[in-house]
Amino acid sequence: MQGNTLNDLRIGQRLLAFPRISRAFFREIQDFLPVSRATITGMSRLKPILFFVVVGAVAVFFVLRKPVSVEVNVGDAAPEFAVKDETGKELKLSDYRGNVVFLNFWYTTCPPCIKEMPDMELVNRVFKDRKFKMVPISTDTNFDDVKKFYQDHKLTTMPMYLDPGKQIASRYNVYKFPETYVIDGNGNVLKHYIGERVWSNPTYMSAIEEFVKKQEAPSSASQ
Repeated sequence: MQGNTLNDLRIGQRLLAFPRISRAFFREIQDFLPVSRATITGMSRLKPILFFVVVGAVAVFFVLRKPVSVEVNVGDAAPEFAVKDETGKELKLSDYRGNVVFLNFWYTTCPPCIKEMPDMELVNRVFKDRKFKMVPISTDTNFDDVKKFYQDHKLTTMPMYLDPGKQIASRYNVYKFPETYVIDGNGNVLKHYIGERVWSNPTYMSAIEEFVKKQEAPSSASQ
C-alpha cells in the first residue's frame, strides 16, 4: 500500500512538471477550426463547378476546330471540290458539267458500303457510256487499301478517288456512310441518299435512267 502511494505521488509530481496549456491557446484552436471547415466545404462545392467549366471549355475547343459544313439539300448547288485518282490526276466536280454525277462517300471497312459497292459497279456498267459519271470517294488513308478492295470485289469499271482527311465529306456534311448524292448536269443536287441502297433494284435503275435521259435531251445539251 505504501509503495502504491509513493508511485502516485511521483506521477503527480511529473504531471505538475509539464507546462500548462493556456486557455488562450484553446481559443485560438477554436477560432481556427470553423474557418478551416468553411474553406474545405467551399472547395468541395467548387469541384463540380470547375469540372463542368473544364469540360465545357474542351467541348468548345473541339467544336471550333471542326471544319464548317453546311447541310446540302435537294435543289441546292453541289459544293465544288477537287479530288485525285490513284494516278494523281485531279478531278473537279465542274469538269463533269453536262453529266449526271453519282457521288458516293464510302470506306473499305464500312459493312453497308461493302454491300452496295457491287451494285454501284453494275450501275456504272449500264450507264458509263452515256451522260453519266460515277464518282466514288473513299475516306480511307491510302490507295493500297482501296485497290485491294476493288480487286477483292471485282470492281473493274469504277474509278477510285481518295479523301483521307474527309475535307470533301465534311463539305457535304456526310455523317453516316455510305452517303450518295445524285447531281444533275448543271451542278444541282437531284437526290440525296443516306445509307446503303440496292442500286440494281428496278426503282433506282429507272430513276437514274430518267435523270440521264433528261440530261441527254437536246434542251439540256444546249444549256
